[in-house]
Amino acid sequence: MKKTWTTPGGNVSGLCSDILEQPHLLVAGATGSGKSVLINSIIYTALYKDPGSIQLVLIDPKRTELIDYKKLPHTIRYASEPREMVMALQICIDEMERRYKKMQRAHQKKYNGSHIYIFIDEFADLMTTQKKETLPILQRIAQLGRAANIHLIAATQRPTKDIVNGQIKVNMDSRIALRCPTAQDSRNIINVNGAEQLPRHGFGYYLTPERFEKVPIPYITDEQLKDRVRWWTNQCKPFWKIF
Repeated sequence: MKKTWTTPGGNVSGLCSDILEQPHLLVAGATGSGKSVLINSIIYTALYKDPGSIQLVLIDPKRTELIDYKKLPHTIRYASEPREMVMALQICIDEMERRYKKMQRAHQKKYNGSHIYIFIDEFADLMTTQKKETLPILQRIAQLGRAANIHLIAATQRPTKDIVNGQIKVNMDSRIALRCPTAQDSRNIINVNGAEQLPRHGFGYYLTPERFEKVPIPYITDEQLKDRVRWWTNQCKPFWKIF
């Protein structure tokens, strides 16, 4: 579904897009540009689904951004320490392989089951401290995760060339650029200038293989998030865990 809003800067498209069409997403922008707001909005939307259909793997190097979702019945893994983060991603690979074997036995091209969303709050931290261990894992998930219903959603405040490199861009070709410090950072994310001129909050450029648009960034209040998390944690215990 696609809508148009009239804003002080003119008409811009507000986009509601199916993650299955992407199937991975990279969000990048300067500190304070709204990455956490966008990630929280995506999680908030995901929580319209029950934990039998959607599970979350949360990679939280800063230990503060995703901690509120740790006790959700949807959350099957929360990791904030380097060793834990590598282990969580490796187990996602194991689950992906298990799903492919199941698909092979059933002669299916698409996994018929729940979706796993891997949220990485600060992608640059993995690329600087655990790159050797995590980059091959992330590349494999990005290449093969779609059919197995395993999706990567990563955010970074360092959209530099060493972080958002060619390998990452090939495997995560759906990207959202928020306000960036420089035109070079904008090009690193969306291949063109422009993100450096965005307002500090509220807007971003959304790039997929099919479209390139300026979009308003959804905003969910802290209270809305707390209400939804509280409802789910009171509603049921973890539905199931794969590890």
